[in-house]
Amino acid sequence: MILEKTFHLSVGREAKIIVRGQVGRNRGEIIIDYEFLIREKHDTGFREPIGPNHPQYWKLKKSTPERSQLLQLEYSGISRKQIREVTREFKRAAGPGYTFRYQNEIEERTKYLKGIRVSALSRRLLSVA
Repeated sequence: MILEKTFHLSVGREAKIIVRGQVGRNRGEIIIDYEFLIREKHDTGFREPIGPNHPQYWKLKKSTPERSQLLQLEYSGISRKQIREVTREFKRAAGPGYTFRYQNEIEERTKYLKGIRVSALSRRLLSVA
């Protein structure tokens, strides 16, 4: 089962969260995994937040899968509230009777994640461009 949700962020960027659920060995269990993608105003398609030209790229490549997923999340601009919203929607779509387990404990590790914040001046400059 796959759920995709796109959020319009305040800096002219769109962020997409893809939630994948895979039925575990126990048929009543679903393992949840996340993927984070972004699209700038001028881009035609979605891409990963940290690409080969990003300063954190080599840190991403040397990290564990869990840490690299957290880095992608941090640089996507998605807030913790948005992650919880998508997770709730996914659980509702899956229906009752399932227990959920996370591939990586994203929600527990993102305690202080706030998303992208913009000042009033920056917002005015972005609206002009």
